[in-house]
Amino acid sequence: MKSRPLCLVLAVAVTAFAVGWWQVVYAQSQEKLPAKSDSSCLKCHPYDKQFELLAGKMVDIAHKSKTLQLGIDKDMEVIFFDDRTVVKNVPGIKDIPKGESIRVTYDKRQGKVYAKEIEVKKGLEVPKDKLSTVEEVAALVALGPEKGKYVLLDGRPGSNFDQGHIPTAKKMPFFMFDELKDKLLPQDKEVLQIYYCSGFS
Repeated sequence: MKSRPLCLVLAVAVTAFAVGWWQVVYAQSQEKLPAKSDSSCLKCHPYDKQFELLAGKMVDIAHKSKTLQLGIDKDMEVIFFDDRTVVKNVPGIKDIPKGESIRVTYDKRQGKVYAKEIEVKKGLEVPKDKLSTVEEVAALVALGPEKGKYVLLDGRPGSNFDQGHIPTAKKMPFFMFDELKDKLLPQDKEVLQIYYCSGFS
């Protein structure tokens, strides 16, 4: 009869320990993993403020071990991939050119970095009839936004804009487009919208 209360106490203690241990493990699994990015990527993308992301240049792929090597400045990251890895902008992992810029969202399994999604940098194609020449933009700038009926938007990072920009341009880093569009884009659809950056990316 005396052993029953002791067994009950032990059972409660073991259960409490198991629940506490599980909560610690669960909390650790929910921690956001850090981002790491090549410095060239950070010129245009705020990857340093994100999580579970790696960005850099494709170095090589080892199909046997199902790994890819990603160059991030002078460091090398080895990333595993499997059938669940999603690839964007190319048909498959084997089609990613060496030296190409890629962005990888990842998680960790058994201490290894696994790619959840690999996105290959996609060039921007603008139809020729949608491009403006330097001369055309210069003529509009000479008129000014009101007479020329245009808005000129600088899509580069804010620090680049602050160092120098085309007269009459407004600062609109492309990664802040959704945040700034209601403030900076004209309501009048007849107003010409001109965007520029450091190059197509």
